[in-house]
Amino acid sequence: MPKTTPLPQGPNLKAKDSTKAYMLDGIRHVCESYKARLPGSQSERDAQAFFKEELAGYSDDVIMQDFTLHPGAFMGWLPIAMTFVFASVAIYFFNPGILALTILGAVLPALALAMALFEFLFYRSFIDFLFPKKVSRNVYATRKPQGEVKRRIIFGGHTDVAHEWRLTYWGGAVLMGVGIGGGVAAVVATLVAGIINLVNGGSPAHWQGGWLVMSIALLVLLVPAVLMLILVNYKVACDGANDNLSANYIAMAVLKDMHDEDIRFGNTEVACFLSGSEEAGLRGARAFAKMNYDMLADPNVETVFVALDTMREVEELRVCHMGCTGTVRNSKRVAKLIRKAGVACGVDIPNTELYPGAVDAEAFSRLGLQACGLTGVSHEAKRYYHTREDTADNVDVDCLTLSLNICKAAAEIFDKEGA
Repeated sequence: MPKTTPLPQGPNLKAKDSTKAYMLDGIRHVCESYKARLPGSQSERDAQAFFKEELAGYSDDVIMQDFTLHPGAFMGWLPIAMTFVFASVAIYFFNPGILALTILGAVLPALALAMALFEFLFYRSFIDFLFPKKVSRNVYATRKPQGEVKRRIIFGGHTDVAHEWRLTYWGGAVLMGVGIGGGVAAVVATLVAGIINLVNGGSPAHWQGGWLVMSIALLVLLVPAVLMLILVNYKVACDGANDNLSANYIAMAVLKDMHDEDIRFGNTEVACFLSGSEEAGLRGARAFAKMNYDMLADPNVETVFVALDTMREVEELRVCHMGCTGTVRNSKRVAKLIRKAGVACGVDIPNTELYPGAVDAEAFSRLGLQACGLTGVSHEAKRYYHTREDTADNVDVDCLTLSLNICKAAAEIFDKEGA
């Protein structure tokens, strides 16, 4: 019979050397064997097939589900939006007074702002139909309890990677901040200028009075607009060792350790969810949550999801109580569970600061499911974040180990107390 001894926990908890090697060697293998795992790519699908086979060795059930998406839209809106900004500025300065052009000068930045709001701020499908359709896939594995399933805890990461962000690679958080902040200001400024221009009949005295300030501001803001136009380096795909193979192998190691130690909970199912196409706007988690909603929302099985993302820096461990740039609230109950598990492992994990981004938990939370995120990455984007430096040589075994211990402690606490 499987042992019913609870998983070890406490500040002195140490992962086995074999588990550390499993995570480190696995991350390196996937980085070397499945390059450019971009959303909807063949490499991403092959990596997911590898993970399915790997998980089959220490799980009771493993499924792989394909879904379709338009991955180019999530970051592809940027060059379109910035082009609209440039066009609006050109209309502002050079329109001889043609009404249609004046209207267009206001409409273009309005469309740019809408793209920013829906594709990035709210993580919605807004201009997806403009981009090619591709096929991605999710992997889901479970370790069943000894008895009836009354609770379910899911740990997850994502398998896909992003194209390199030039601004992070060139100048870290400072240049990225200039690009994002200035890019947003450029969109808003061109929209305001376009509306005022339209109200005034399209013939302002650009270099006189208040118009002088507006004209100078528009020209200055073209600089960050250019930075955002070239943000994504489509010639370089990250290895994604930290973002997010670190999370994948932590989630997988939870099941592997339970298998190796022959441990099953009494009535709590433990699961591992590896999403595809997270870097395309949480499309994989969103597809999985919709496709499996009846299971995840079963009133007879208390289900929680802990999304792990970029587990690189111990001092930066944070509970993602909100996401999608603050527009989605995650489960307070799951957040409390993560923090309680952290305390059991000797760390006090604070809530994350507001950040322009999201983790897979938000795709679940939007459907009313109980989910929260745990991250280990600085919000002052370091040079490895979404760049060629996110390699297997740049992972942190201490963060991997501690994060694994927190997940195992969370599973034990959840089994005993629920969320």
